[in-house]
Amino acid sequence: MNEPAAAPAPTVAAADWAGSYGGLSLGYGSGMYDQGVSALNQDGPNIDVDGLMVGLNYGRNYQNGNTVYGFDIGVSTGVDGIAPVNTWGDMWGCGSGECNIDIEGLVTLRGRYGELTNDGKTLFYGSAGLAAARYVGGIYNSDQQGVTETNIGFTAGVGVEHMLQSNISIFGEANYVDLGTLDFGTNGGSERYDGEGAFFTARFGVNYHF
Repeated sequence: MNEPAAAPAPTVAAADWAGSYGGLSLGYGSGMYDQGVSALNQDGPNIDVDGLMVGLNYGRNYQNGNTVYGFDIGVSTGVDGIAPVNTWGDMWGCGSGECNIDIEGLVTLRGRYGELTNDGKTLFYGSAGLAAARYVGGIYNSDQQGVTETNIGFTAGVGVEHMLQSNISIFGEANYVDLGTLDFGTNGGSERYDGEGAFFTARFGVNYHF
């Protein structure tokens, strides 16, 4: 005699992540830029950049079962760095003043895609999108020191977010940010002095879902 088939175990319903959210974060960024005249393959000194980053974000989630996807917009402070006078690279150095880079503000527009754990409360996700920054840098007291400008590049990262309540979540993530070549002043002629590099960020924060 055949035994009746066992009833399948009930599936745990995923938490509701769909909708808009906003939050704030605290993080740290660190990286390095090589200053020089890239158009002429003339390398200057390396400038380490770092700093505490405070940010705000707004986003929207869409949900299909345990899959959550959407976008977010973030605004935060940036990173900066200074090399002392007489720091030299292969062909350029900080002769007239300190070499410097100051990324004054960072804006990101990212897509996000992730999967929930079985209980629906924790989301593991990846993100990628555009990054734009206002910056200034170069060599103080010289033609190489530039005015404040804007650059657009890209960012990519991974993160995890956990729903504490139906409308409160906490998150942590790591990101790579590449703003492209940062143009400063001139090399005394027609070529632009610039900085090439990137930085990584780690941030933690809280979101309110509404």
